[in-house]
Amino acid sequence: MNVLPHSLERRSFLAATAGWMGASLLGPQTSLSAPRRNPSGIKITGIKTYMFNVSTGPKRELEDKQRKQSSAFKTWLFLKIETNAGTYGWGEGSGEWLSPIVRTTLHEWEPLLVDRDPLDVVSVCDDITNRLPWKGGPVFGTAIAAINMALYDIAGKILQVPVYQLLGGRKRDRIKVYHGGINFTSPERAREDARIAVESGVRGLKGNPLEARSWPMDYRVLDDCTNVVAAVRDEVGPDIELMLDTHGSPSPALSVLFAQKVAPYRPLFLEEPCKVGSADVLRDISEKSPVPIATGEKLFSYRDFKEVIDARACAFLQPDLSHSFGINNFLHIARLADEAQMLMAPHNAGGPVHFAALANTDAVVSNFLIQEVSGHWLARFHEFVDHEFQLDDGFIGLVDRPGLGIDVKEADVAKMPYDRRMEYRQYRHADGSWKGW
Repeated sequence: MNVLPHSLERRSFLAATAGWMGASLLGPQTSLSAPRRNPSGIKITGIKTYMFNVSTGPKRELEDKQRKQSSAFKTWLFLKIETNAGTYGWGEGSGEWLSPIVRTTLHEWEPLLVDRDPLDVVSVCDDITNRLPWKGGPVFGTAIAAINMALYDIAGKILQVPVYQLLGGRKRDRIKVYHGGINFTSPERAREDARIAVESGVRGLKGNPLEARSWPMDYRVLDDCTNVVAAVRDEVGPDIELMLDTHGSPSPALSVLFAQKVAPYRPLFLEEPCKVGSADVLRDISEKSPVPIATGEKLFSYRDFKEVIDARACAFLQPDLSHSFGINNFLHIARLADEAQMLMAPHNAGGPVHFAALANTDAVVSNFLIQEVSGHWLARFHEFVDHEFQLDDGFIGLVDRPGLGIDVKEADVAKMPYDRRMEYRQYRHADGSWKGW
């Protein structure tokens, strides 16, 4: 790794930190469109992307096998930004079904990156955003996020510090995490899966209730899912956190009924209890629900989250760093939530680069609650990256390696196949009508 001379490194650090801390305190900044002086002498020379399919484990199906409830794999997208100093950075733009479109977007933006100073993290990202007349959405949000992560990774490596130090310094030494693990097939299966997960060191379990309903007010499924939650709580005891994610598909009435029925078993939160789009409806559910409401994975911009925060429409916010325009916008959202005394429980459906970015960002967030991570993928992270993540009694400790703290096994990742697109889910009622997602 090429490291700058100490004096130049310090000047670059001070200049870069001024920009980052300005963004950290005030939110996204507006950059000048004219070329800037490059005091570091380091320039971006190009990008590479790697897109491949990763198994999600056993495939879940509805009783009707023609109605697929989940894909057998996800599509991950890794971005590598290279420099003339030999230092490089990794970002992740995994957008599930959107990954191919995000990949195209990144390569279209490559001319906007080449010859820029990678230490100008905020300026480079804002410059791209300011050039585009279209400001929102998951495609642009995911592409910018991948670039933002990779630039921070480069900056941390050049300055020989973890990214969390560039963001103001860590406020915790380890990150509390939760996994999947609640199986809604039956109470018996749920008990078994929960017991195995807890024995492996997991201290937070999440599952997807109400997905087998056959019509909008399916009381049979309501009772079945309540029985599963009761069985899991009885199996794991009072000290394991339970999270319930309905994927934004139930009617508000069904979600409120479900929250009332499962409240005695103390779930930490009920996630996405209605379709995204109305902060008023979400606030109404929150006011009626005895279980705290969480939401945010389908929101992207600062304005999207501000509407929910201003309405006090939930208890916990769940932005996905890889979709919501990256680390700086994520921190902007977190500060606004902190002022409203709302907690952050970030969403995560991505791979190890995304998780590394989340860990560094979670470390500096005052109002952090808990972080989502797939136990299935965590056990496989070593196949894709060199890392030091270790699960210990429900926590993953921070690492002090420079940058994001990981390095992609590029030769191995380059061999991984992208041979077909993800299957689209088929959430349908018995009458054939669409029921959510």
